[in-house]
Amino acid sequence: SEMVSAKAILYNNKKTKDLLAIDEDEHPIGIQLFGSDPDLMAEMARKIDHRNFDILDINMGCPVPKVVNNGEGSALMKTPELAAEIIRKVSQASSKPLTVKFRKGFTEDTVNAVEFAKMAEQNGAAAIAVHGRTREQYYSGKADWDIIAQVKEAVTIPVIASGE
Repeated sequence: SEMVSAKAILYNNKKTKDLLAIDEDEHPIGIQLFGSDPDLMAEMARKIDHRNFDILDINMGCPVPKVVNNGEGSALMKTPELAAEIIRKVSQASSKPLTVKFRKGFTEDTVNAVEFAKMAEQNGAAAIAVHGRTREQYYSGKADWDIIAQVKEAVTIPVIASGE
């Protein structure tokens, strides 16, 4: 799905309700949730758990300033302890397999994809998607496939490569 804000679910936003609408022919399908409040994220995961989707994904890779400036998306790469709490609480709140999407790091100086991947696995992620660029790169430049290979070596859960 498109990214869905946990806050927008809380406030019953009409556009968000439309994003959560799933056609019976659209399977397998995942709902992509984002936010930075672990308790709210867990509560909203619980609230939508009855819906007819197959995978719940937490987007911790979005580089868009509007998202990052709220401490959401790829900003969570800078606060792995908070990210861990979000992943743990959401995985406990939902009956769906949980995936987590994130990046190589926030900047070239703070590359932490391997550690982030291990943390995601330890806190309940069933699979991860790794974008081979930092947040500061957005979608420009070459994706770093070596970091994705390092992530794959570091975890036992499935790794989905993203970036080109």
